Amino acid sequence: MNLIDTNGVHYVFTKNFALQNNYYLAPDVEEEVEMTQIIHGKGLPARISKIIKSGNFDEAIYLKHYSDILNKYGGRSFYNMTGFGDVSILAATLMLIEVSVKQKLTQLFPNFEQVTIYTDDNGLIKKIKKELAGKNILLRPSTDIS
Repeated sequence: MNLIDTNGVHYVFTKNFALQNNYYLAPDVEEEVEMTQIIHGKGLPARISKIIKSGNFDEAIYLKHYSDILNKYGGRSFYNMTGFGDVSILAATLMLIEVSVKQKLTQLFPNFEQVTIYTDDNGLIKKIKKELAGKNILLRPSTDIS
């Protein structure tokens, strides 16, 4: 499953190309992307969807991880409502890993095996490497979006 952050959506809008793969937005990233859409005067391409609409989203697991990550890291501002996209991406990734493990135990053919996160945000990249070391996660720059 491919997760994309706001920078990735900005890259897609700037380059104006047709996506070949499907990408998903974590819940708080959806809200950040709304401003990007207004700035560019464009709607999201059909291949970028909300992760909550995927068959792999489990809200209870997501909220548990969101709470854990929210309390673990600083750099957020409730006043300016900033920094929550990173928390949401980390929580969504941890949720997807947990859902994947459950699927492997209960289904013959799980829906996905690996999570790829497309981001250029160095702060997020550091948190992902710290939080998800040893997990089946790929980090890719926005320029790899296709």
